[in-house]
Amino acid sequence: MFFSQTVPAVRYAAIALAMIHRKYLDHDSSVGVHRSQSLKDWSPDKAPLRHYNHAIQLLLNQEGGDNTEITAITLLVCYLFICFDYLAGNYVQAVKHLRGGVGLSRNIDKAILNNSSTYDDARLSGIGTLICQITRQICRLDMQAVTFLVDWTPAGIQETFTSQLPSSGNTFWSLDQAADHLQILVARVMRLRNTEQQMCPMGEMPPSSLSLKNIILAQLETWLSFFETMLQQGSSYENDLETHRLASLLRLQHTIAWTLVSSYGPGREMAYDDYLPKFQQCLVLAGDIVAHEQCSEWLQPTFTPEVGIVPVLYIIGVKCRHPIVRRQVLNILRRQTIREAVWNSIFAARVVERVIEIEEGELEEAGLTQGMERIPVWQRIETLSWVHVVSGQSAPRLDITYTFCMREGTYTESLRV
Repeated sequence: MFFSQTVPAVRYAAIALAMIHRKYLDHDSSVGVHRSQSLKDWSPDKAPLRHYNHAIQLLLNQEGGDNTEITAITLLVCYLFICFDYLAGNYVQAVKHLRGGVGLSRNIDKAILNNSSTYDDARLSGIGTLICQITRQICRLDMQAVTFLVDWTPAGIQETFTSQLPSSGNTFWSLDQAADHLQILVARVMRLRNTEQQMCPMGEMPPSSLSLKNIILAQLETWLSFFETMLQQGSSYENDLETHRLASLLRLQHTIAWTLVSSYGPGREMAYDDYLPKFQQCLVLAGDIVAHEQCSEWLQPTFTPEVGIVPVLYIIGVKCRHPIVRRQVLNILRRQTIREAVWNSIFAARVVERVIEIEEGELEEAGLTQGMERIPVWQRIETLSWVHVVSGQSAPRLDITYTFCMREGTYTESLRV
């Protein structure tokens, strides 16, 4: 709030974000079918974009001065731009801002935060605190980008997990600290699975990957032990609604990460059938989280630049072949518009719906009872990606690309949304 009042670049970036967020809420609240479109389709006055561009010009025209303050302003505006472009559907531009923010965060001279010979201690302390907060948020966005960018490698992902854990007590100090450590592990899980898709589309898993699997599983077990100890020692986690929701979200993300790693191996897509109880557990947790979010504003569209439940539900929908579980996933995804970074609950639901049609279609045509065991391995979709396309006056669509397990060839389709 201080920088929004005192720094024009921050003020205009914040106004742009506020306006685009207001239009998002008004648009999705006023239509019968929730459908998120690009900024140019549902913002005819272009006011948010004008403020956005003005913020860019002001940032570029900053006068020379305190490097610490300039760094803080640049990081803060960068973070606001990331949020703006995610919300506006300008995902390519959002990723460019994210790369820039990550690069700036990695190159910060930590010494300037300790140099109080020139500047007032309290003022420098405030700027340093802001830099640390924004850097932490950008780092989390960096770690989470692997859930939607197959070739993304977060900065610092190779650092040892053990060295990052609390030095004593075998517990986390807070839910935020637990979340930061879990993001690193989730990123490693996604990098392992993404590397498998890129390097071993038809072959067996290399020994190095199987060794990494065991390492990550051990790290996930360590995280869970620290997490459970923290919950047992804290008395407020079950009583406070927001902390209970965050604890459930962390447990949900840990469970799906553990499932993805545990199922990694020669069993390929058939291996997921053995983890039905874990998928069902995730579904219960997701339902609990959504119920808590909807207590105050029923079916109100939501947005956050961070990743939450949508990618988890998407993974369950495409990897768990139990017909009831899949349709429960669709029910949660379609209940309200949820935007998490590039993840859109309505788009995810449409893709999951198409996967169900492809994998279960032959069963329906043959009049057979649906069940996981009845979907053969060659009928199961293994890799899947999609892009939201908006061009001219054409209706928005999802272009999906997928492959089948144990079969060569890549398939593409366009889905209306």
